[in-house]
Amino acid sequence: MDPRYAIREPSARSRRHDVTREIGGLHFAQPASASVSKTRLGETEVVRQLRSEAVLSRDQLPYTDEFVRLKREYQSRLHRRVTDSQFWLSLVRVGKRGGLARGKSRKTKVESPKLNREQQLELLRLLPDGIGSRDQLPYTDEFDHLHRQFSRLTRTDFDKREFWRVVSRVGKKSRKPQPLFQTAPLGGLPEELVQFLELQNPWWRGKPAKRTERYRRWAFGEVMRRLEAELTPIVAVRGPRQVGKTTIQEQLIEELLKLRQVKPARIFRIQFDEVPSLGSYSQPILGLVRWFEQNVLDDTLNAFAQRGEPVYLFFDEVQNLKAWAPQVKSLVDHVTAKTLVTGSSALRIGVGQDSLAGRLSMIELGPLRLGEIGGVRQWGDLPPFRPATRVEEWTDRAFWLDLASYAQRHVKILKKAFEAFSEVGGYPACHKPDSKREELGDLITRTVVERTLIHDLRAGPQGRRRDRGVLEETFRRVCRYAGQGVRLRHIKDEVAQVLGPGVRDKSVHDAVRFLANALLVHEIPPLEALTKRQSHPSKLCLCDHFVREAWLQERVPIAPRHLASANEAVSTTAGHLIESDIGYYLKGIPGSDTSWFPARHQEPEVDFVLTLGLQRIPIEVKYRRGRPDAGDLAGLASFCSQTKYNAPFGLLITQELSGVLAENIVALPAYALLSVR
Repeated sequence: MDPRYAIREPSARSRRHDVTREIGGLHFAQPASASVSKTRLGETEVVRQLRSEAVLSRDQLPYTDEFVRLKREYQSRLHRRVTDSQFWLSLVRVGKRGGLARGKSRKTKVESPKLNREQQLELLRLLPDGIGSRDQLPYTDEFDHLHRQFSRLTRTDFDKREFWRVVSRVGKKSRKPQPLFQTAPLGGLPEELVQFLELQNPWWRGKPAKRTERYRRWAFGEVMRRLEAELTPIVAVRGPRQVGKTTIQEQLIEELLKLRQVKPARIFRIQFDEVPSLGSYSQPILGLVRWFEQNVLDDTLNAFAQRGEPVYLFFDEVQNLKAWAPQVKSLVDHVTAKTLVTGSSALRIGVGQDSLAGRLSMIELGPLRLGEIGGVRQWGDLPPFRPATRVEEWTDRAFWLDLASYAQRHVKILKKAFEAFSEVGGYPACHKPDSKREELGDLITRTVVERTLIHDLRAGPQGRRRDRGVLEETFRRVCRYAGQGVRLRHIKDEVAQVLGPGVRDKSVHDAVRFLANALLVHEIPPLEALTKRQSHPSKLCLCDHFVREAWLQERVPIAPRHLASANEAVSTTAGHLIESDIGYYLKGIPGSDTSWFPARHQEPEVDFVLTLGLQRIPIEVKYRRGRPDAGDLAGLASFCSQTKYNAPFGLLITQELSGVLAENIVALPAYALLSVR
């Protein structure tokens, strides 16, 4: 750094205060001289001379040696001592009187540090009510507090000069929110419902939204990209409860308001799993959007879109509404808006005339991947592996060898994240600071399983009410057989042993379908394309192995170091659970189809087959210590040798082994596969 701009810390003795100012609920002392409104003529002329002699513009002076030099000269010419804050305010007051524009272009310009999006947001979060009088910040306790907070939250090491430059530039975006109204008009809605909408949209009244999670999942950027690209009028995110869908909505809204400075009136959010009674509304989505246009926008969605100010509509947990799809279809067919729909169901689209095909792009969000676990726990930045890669490139063996190399380069953080995943699974709530393991099982049971089985319970086929007891016992069996292919008749027989002989096959079949639609489980079908009929059951892959532990109260570790001394029964169950985790992950990959290959004739079983276009990748999970033998590779070798399957190579998922095992077999640790986004 040029020594002219080096930092000089003001001494503690140089600060004197007699006025306080409040920011973010904290009170900070203000310089006593801040209340002085007049500057003596001699002082004014000295300050003007010093300003004209300075090599830096006024805004670049704080916390530099140039500032120290000017202050020293000021004291010498006026024969009196001043604090840093007093001298700075003198520079500010004289500057505001004008007459200093001449020679401004000759000042040396110093670039301010560049902030990424997250760092900009963090700074704006620290200034929720606006930056206020920016010129009064330097050399105050308030500034020092902001500097310490920003450094801690962003893990940056900007010195005070750099931080001041950041505040003076980015802080300009911070504005005190202006309310649209004190109380939203009823507009024909029940008062309780309007109050609920105000609570969901606090920015309408100039109020802050609740604090959002700082870590952003991979889907955040993808949702924003699709909303802005407008390839389809609707972007949908589906996934089981508690994986972060609502959080992504809240983070998007925060970015729109703070960084992109979208007007509050252009954002409308409704969370339908908590909405009060909608009364006589037969089409609540259309009715509420109409109310929004008339009472908040005071114009139509189309009028705003034509002015280049599109409105953002956020509909959360829409599966709680009957016939939500035809309403959203009707909406986007007649208005222009950026619409995000999220839900904890399969959000099936393609049913008759109400199909949303062509109007909706789907993103499936599951539990955290390993890189995300490291991010949530703040273990350091793990660069994503080939984030821009198209799924078609997975058919290239070099892709998987590159992944193996990537995993070796980042093995320390990946293994650490896998240990955490083994302990508490991949739900974001399980990886928050200070979370206690003994409390997490109860949390997941209440917020994921019971909320799905109770709150999302809907009438079954032909309007018959589903039996909660059948649902719970069926889910218990799904957990027990996670990662395995099991016939539903077998599950029905076990459920009947508990509930009695009245349990029917159709009830269990309907229960499994319900669990699949709630995305608690994925059914992986057998690859039966070359046979006349399907004769094998689907594999049941649970969304997360920790859900199994919470529901069954049975702990089975999957981290290699815990399995080193485990008995055969525990090791076998751990193998099924890692297979379940991998199957659920593979099923959620867009642009692909996942199945499993049952043993037939002279062809051994293969755990999974990933179909990408015209090619297939067989995947075998051999999750145990030591090097695999010929029998472990037989299924992959046999499948790849059959030209009818068009499989150029196969993957062997292991605990630790990595690299080429044979000409057409690549070994990959489980922690490497589960790191890919």
